Amino acid sequence: MGRSALLLLLAVTSTARADTVDATVSTLIAGRQDPRDGRVYTVVPVYETLTLTVGDVRLRHVDDLRIVVSGWGELALGDPREGLATGDLDVGFIEGKLLDRRFVLRIGRQFVFGGAARARQIDGGSLTVRLWRGLAVNAYGGAPVTPRFATQQGDAIAGARLFWRRSFNTELGLSFVHVLDKGRVAREDLGADARWQAHPTLALTDYALLSLTELRLAEGDLAATWQPLRMLEVRADYRRTAPDLFLPRSSILSVFSQESHDEAGASIYLRPHARVRLTADYHVIVGAAGVDAAGAGNRAGVKLNVYLGPAFETSLGAEARLLTLPGNGYTQARLYLIHRILPTLAITLDADAIVLEQPLTGYAGQTFSFTGAGTLGWDFHPGWRVVGTAIGDVTPFVERRLEGMVKLVYNQTFHVREERK
Repeated sequence: MGRSALLLLLAVTSTARADTVDATVSTLIAGRQDPRDGRVYTVVPVYETLTLTVGDVRLRHVDDLRIVVSGWGELALGDPREGLATGDLDVGFIEGKLLDRRFVLRIGRQFVFGGAARARQIDGGSLTVRLWRGLAVNAYGGAPVTPRFATQQGDAIAGARLFWRRSFNTELGLSFVHVLDKGRVAREDLGADARWQAHPTLALTDYALLSLTELRLAEGDLAATWQPLRMLEVRADYRRTAPDLFLPRSSILSVFSQESHDEAGASIYLRPHARVRLTADYHVIVGAAGVDAAGAGNRAGVKLNVYLGPAFETSLGAEARLLTLPGNGYTQARLYLIHRILPTLAITLDADAIVLEQPLTGYAGQTFSFTGAGTLGWDFHPGWRVVGTAIGDVTPFVERRLEGMVKLVYNQTFHVREERK
């Protein structure tokens, strides 16, 4: 978080009084083997996550003031691949409503959702203003956040979204985002989104993102969902993406791809019985890598879940997927079981097999992959859990592998409320 936002956070907390404080702390200790450099190393990472929410903060002229901080840290014991310690801050912001809740101001590290912003993490500020009868505008600006282990997202960002919300199921939006990287335009997109409950059984959604620097459609999604019965839902959709337009225009990699990717198809969800769930989907693919003008690809899948026991404590699942492209593709089959032996003891089993149509480059003849896994989890004390996992597989990358892992997890939420007279 920027220094100015941090100073503002300290200033507000020093002058305001809070009624409620919620803190969620999770600790994960995992031990596993890490084969590399022709040897097997032991790695014991310790992960710590903390989420702190301060609500009902009292400050003059500000309503619903709250402070939210969430982050994580890692201490890598044993023989880690990289450094001993690392961490990051996910969010850290102050939010309040002004002038009879007509203005909503948020300052700090935050996520901006909707329209051209997609789900953008920034260090900066955002302001939402209610204009008239469901019509509102949101504007934001600051510096894009580059999460740990991710690529640079740019140096500065600004954007806005004008939207009209009639109800939870009906909303229209028009948005714009502008990103700079080293003084050059990295992204400049215009977005339009809509969801409309046309009928109690029919919902329509639409999303389009136009790259203004290339004057091409970066992303488009159109879908219709029909639910004539509680047990049946049918969805038809069309989606286009241009992978190169997801890269910053300042990146050299953006010049190596000009392909578009189109998919059209339908899916169905069926619940013929309270204990049975069935989903299936099929899509035609045009324009993806490996698909030329002479043909199209296909993507299909089916999944079945059955729940057993008086309290649905056992879940059996079977899944099959198929992808066919000219000269490429795969077939996948998966079986899994989740069974709660006791309220505090659960076991999972998973078997996953994949057959490739063509071997991977550099792994001639290797087209079969199988992975089997089993997990036993025990909640031995409120807030504490120990999990043991065994994984075995045969893939084009390894002739055979057997790996065991033990995790110790502490997860607790603390709630403090100050009573005032």
